Amino acid sequence: MFEPDDPGLFMRYPAFDDLIPPPQLPEGYTLRTYQPGDDAALATLLARAFGPEWDEKKVREALVDAPDVKEIYVVEYAGTLVATASARVIPEEFPDVGYLHWVASDPDHRGRQLALAVVQRVLDYLRSINAQNALLETQDWRESAIRLYTRVGFVPEYRGTRAQLRWSRILRKLVH
Repeated sequence: MFEPDDPGLFMRYPAFDDLIPPPQLPEGYTLRTYQPGDDAALATLLARAFGPEWDEKKVREALVDAPDVKEIYVVEYAGTLVATASARVIPEEFPDVGYLHWVASDPDHRGRQLALAVVQRVLDYLRSINAQNALLETQDWRESAIRLYTRVGFVPEYRGTRAQLRWSRILRKLVH
């Protein structure tokens, strides 16, 4: 079981040679890059997905003004942001690797492949900047996210015995 002090679990997208295109979005949904002025809407989306600590200040610090965040993608519907993911590059920690960062979708819009669309778009961007592969960090209890990531082609990265045990438990649940 996840404990608050547990480190995240890592997953890796091994190579971009079999990258599939993003799915066609349902009518009325638009995939685009972050625009100045999206901060409040992005904060609302991230707060709905991850918790109330997300406000405009945190959006600016963690995403918009963060030097390692290279692109932020959003899905918009009727003037509201309903999904997001960002591309991060941390060459001193992960040379030649792109990092899939803060994937979120509005609970009211789930089931429409919106998260898949932004994840695929981030991977396409990372390929375009010549990243050799991609990495992400998640937690045990994010089963729907882990299902999405494995569907895309990410695989668990075992960083130590404890991570192997955690992945064993997760994968057992996912295949039943």
